[in-house]
Amino acid sequence: MSSEKPDIRLIEPLTSIRFFAALAVVVFHSGASWMSANAHVPVPVKTLLLNGYLGVTFFFVLSGFILQFTYRGRILSGDEIKRFAVARFARLYPVYVLAVLAMFPFIVPGGWGDLPQFFLLHRWIPNGAQDWSNWNMPSWTLSVEFFFYLCFPLLSGALKATGTRWLIAIVATAIGFDLVTASSQVVDNRQVMFGWMHWAPIPILRLPEFIIGICAAEMSLRGIRLPIPSWLPAIALVIGLCLTGSPHVAAFATAMAALLILCVANENNSLFARVLSIRSLVVLGGASYSLYLMHQPVHFAVTTLLGTSKTVVVLQYPILISGSVAIFFWYEEPLREWIRRRIGMRPSAIEGVAGTHTTLTP
Repeated sequence: MSSEKPDIRLIEPLTSIRFFAALAVVVFHSGASWMSANAHVPVPVKTLLLNGYLGVTFFFVLSGFILQFTYRGRILSGDEIKRFAVARFARLYPVYVLAVLAMFPFIVPGGWGDLPQFFLLHRWIPNGAQDWSNWNMPSWTLSVEFFFYLCFPLLSGALKATGTRWLIAIVATAIGFDLVTASSQVVDNRQVMFGWMHWAPIPILRLPEFIIGICAAEMSLRGIRLPIPSWLPAIALVIGLCLTGSPHVAAFATAMAALLILCVANENNSLFARVLSIRSLVVLGGASYSLYLMHQPVHFAVTTLLGTSKTVVVLQYPILISGSVAIFFWYEEPLREWIRRRIGMRPSAIEGVAGTHTTLTP
């Protein structure tokens, strides 16, 4: 498998999974508490919904995987670093700033503490003493992702030069660290297992997930194949998240996310991968970035206008999904391609889904 050009057969099913991961986070934020309070909802379903926040760990692992798969050996000069930086800016910022500003009608500005979020720095600074503003709550992950992007050129080259046994050791160490500290469930420094973590920047605490993704890509690119069908880690992940709400389940979710991604990458032609490559699912996966970032503004807007009844809680989901697809096609992709063309970059990696260039990279 070459790292020179992303393989559509790999990218499409992984993109579809992004939709389900994003939807899990959306439901966790806007519906899980209501559903968990319903006596008629089975306990395993409640536990699964309340673990929906762990969709974020899938995004972080996938980010490392796709970036390494796409850019391995291609960020070696100053010009290549510049192009990588512009591509990442075009990927993150247009929808990010739209989503942050969409929350403005629903917040009270808090002064200078609001500023770091506009530079994607609001999770770089430990909030043990200062509660840095985050108008659009889910956007904290973009601050973390921005840090990952800055680290990626160095990590990519270092892990490319690392032997396979050492890669496995790095993955095992990262998962072990996660198991002990529950780092992949940390959102801010007030919800941590150990005192020293109160003063550790959130991107540092979440970096092991990204590194695991890079290592998984290296294994895939080196032809390592696991004798595991790709549907098995998907089912194991769902079952595991139904059984316990312990913070330590985050390490299990991280490990299963990496295993799922690696298995899907190794089984391009399996039935599971073919189902995930259905065009409608791929489009939803492409729109998952907008879905994730816009779900809080949509929730606030819908409940402000229509109230907080059960019907309204359910109604917000079709509004959000259709709106995110519209943003994807008519704002996110056109603006991203315009930015890329300004510096002479090629279109997005995969073309032709629903007649447009499709953003499938993280």
